[in-house]
Amino acid sequence: SGAVKPIMQNNCVACHSASLKNGGVDLSTYAGVKAVAANGKLIGTITHASGYSPMPQGAAMLSDCNITQIQKWIDAGK
Repeated sequence: SGAVKPIMQNNCVACHSASLKNGGVDLSTYAGVKAVAANGKLIGTITHASGYSPMPQGAAMLSDCNITQIQKWIDAGK
């Protein structure tokens, strides 16, 4: 939570909060982030992989460091 939560707060929650839920996704809670991490959508969108909507929408891709931190968190079991 020390690494991933600030990334979500700074880059995702403005559009994916409990009140907005753009795309039906709430990234303001651990449960919400864990769900999209588990189904592969989180890493697909932040790496701009083919078949996924690139996020953050209308902004530059997250830094390699942030993506690596999220990937390590996912690999460690979320």
